[in-house]
Amino acid sequence: MEILAVLAVAGLAGLFLALIVLTNGVRAGLAAWLTAFGAGVIAALWRGRGRTWPGRLWPFAPVIVAAALTASVCVPTAPTTRRYPPDLSFVATRHWSLSTGSRVAVYHYPPAAGLPRHPTPLVYLYGGPVRDISVLDHRFLRLLAGRGYDVYAYEQPGGGRSDLLPMEQYTISRSVRDLAAFIDRLGKGPVDVLGFSAGAVVLTRALATADVTVNVHRAIIAEPGPMDGPTTLISGQQGRPSARGLAPAPAGPRATSASTGEVRDGPAWNLRADPGR
Repeated sequence: MEILAVLAVAGLAGLFLALIVLTNGVRAGLAAWLTAFGAGVIAALWRGRGRTWPGRLWPFAPVIVAAALTASVCVPTAPTTRRYPPDLSFVATRHWSLSTGSRVAVYHYPPAAGLPRHPTPLVYLYGGPVRDISVLDHRFLRLLAGRGYDVYAYEQPGGGRSDLLPMEQYTISRSVRDLAAFIDRLGKGPVDVLGFSAGAVVLTRALATADVTVNVHRAIIAEPGPMDGPTTLISGQQGRPSARGLAPAPAGPRATSASTGEVRDGPAWNLRADPGR
């Protein structure tokens, strides 16, 4: 009898876990729990048929034990509301609602006064992707502004002070559309885009999209991860192992060049104006 009870508890718990997978944990797993509990009650009623009281109650014991063991899965143990980090003290945080439906935190570092100003704005795509822009990145952006660049950056949905998206919408394709929508919202014509790490992956994919490349003046790809990962076997542009040859050839002389070097207050970057410009 004890073995049958243990098997019943294990079976109901296994049914609950299988339903969690099949329903993708809808409503914190409550749908799976109620279904498994209902199946257990029906089995207990069938098992107790023809018995006299209190014998009819014993088949419900494994159901109650299994329900108690699995109910804890449906109880949230972590905060479920969005928690935003505090605003930064050295730069204003603005929020833009993009045409894609994303609401992102935006930072602007205008070029330093009294220096030659680069005519093309620069948009920075940081690595991550779902995190805030690090303080080290902000130091780098201030360094660029101190060299005359008009720098913009935004935190991707779900990261930092930007709003969340539904889980299924976190894709590189969505990130590319957000980039295009951000440039369009900026309204300053073609921009230079610097993509670092995961941001470089987004930028690389964006260069394969014609309606994005028309608004990218120059693209700087820094330390990217795998360009397409497991999608390299997919046919078409999005599945190519390299973005080489997809973007239009840049016209005119190079506006910037980059070299490594030690910077005491920031990352190892040194961007300088090309003497030929």
